[in-house]
Amino acid sequence: MQPLYQIRTAIIYSKKLSIEKQLIITRYFSCINSIMIRQITNCICCLLFIFLNNQVNAQPKTIDTMVNVGNYALHFVMVPGKGTPILFEAGGGDDASAWVSVLQPLKEITGAPLITYDRPGFGKSGLDTVTHGIIPNIEGLEKALKKLGFRGAIMCVAHSQGGLYAQLMAYRHPGLVKAAVMIDATTACFYQPARLAVTQQSINKGNSGIRYTRPGVYFQGADFSSNIEVARRSPFPASIPVIDLVSDKTPFNDSTEIADWKRCHAEFAAMAANRTGIVAWGCGHYIFLDNPPLVISAIAKAYAGIVSREESKAINERAVNYAMHAANEAKKKETAYRHTEDDINGWGYELLRAGDIKKALEVFKLNVALHPGSWNAYDSYGEVLLKDGQKEEAVKMYRRSIELNPGNEHGKKVLGGLGAN
Repeated sequence: MQPLYQIRTAIIYSKKLSIEKQLIITRYFSCINSIMIRQITNCICCLLFIFLNNQVNAQPKTIDTMVNVGNYALHFVMVPGKGTPILFEAGGGDDASAWVSVLQPLKEITGAPLITYDRPGFGKSGLDTVTHGIIPNIEGLEKALKKLGFRGAIMCVAHSQGGLYAQLMAYRHPGLVKAAVMIDATTACFYQPARLAVTQQSINKGNSGIRYTRPGVYFQGADFSSNIEVARRSPFPASIPVIDLVSDKTPFNDSTEIADWKRCHAEFAAMAANRTGIVAWGCGHYIFLDNPPLVISAIAKAYAGIVSREESKAINERAVNYAMHAANEAKKKETAYRHTEDDINGWGYELLRAGDIKKALEVFKLNVALHPGSWNAYDSYGEVLLKDGQKEEAVKMYRRSIELNPGNEHGKKVLGGLGAN
């Protein structure tokens, strides 16, 4: 729990408040009774969140707080904003920190309140080891959101096992969940009874001996089958628009599992006209890390669909600007790391002319490794090996060069001079 003086300081200095407002806040904190610290701290954090949301010129500020939901507390990290909030559900084993890389651009594009949190047993969140599982966890989340002042519409973004939680939230509140973006989400479709039983057996073996050392992981695993069955009985409402992203490189190695994972996502997307299925080409399970612009653009598109026409236009314009900038930056990075065979060869000869033959050797060796089908790369490497006195290795390189290009007269001449025809 953050000390009260830190919260007071955060309120005063996060905004340019008038002296009058600073005095009011200082007097308020000075009269808090120590017995009521925990309850009032949560209330203050909630009021601070609402206060910052209403500041027209507010700079993005992250609010880190604990919210008591009964037998434990949930840890939240939030970015204030205006309008319908976006709730993020991390994958199994992850916590709020998983979303750090996407929050800033989403704040700039949507201006929405962004809510991330640690599910029970992960990060800084507590855990009820008596009453656990996806339903009690969702009930705890619902209590926390109400305490934080979020009682209305919401949009969900979920990754992996977090998809089960977003689905249950949508099932319980079809009128409040306005849209969702699912990122390689876990589906009940994939875990048919036979596969689910095998998976649970594997989880149980891994759970041996970690109940007290890693309780979050233990109970997440122990509850896996029951969570899947809850999801199976709680279909995602067809009335809620969804953008469903599925990885090109799924989190499985078995060809049948890969096909089933993709099939289940395709079937989910095809179940309603307001669902869009997208394959994230070249991406692994963590699509938002492999291709941040794709995920950020999908979230922005979904959010633009639940706001007014005027707001939607502004969000789409910012999203387009972001996408252009992101594409340009990606190209810049690609260019920085992309070197042609001639580039590397030229670099090697520059080092050679500078008298640094050892570094030159490493560069020519790299060129051969990157371009194993190039006769010229082997020819150049052989030349520098010979200059370094490594005759035997040089002969090997020249011979390989001639194998690739029988017309390499220069290589034949060198080998002839070495008596190695």
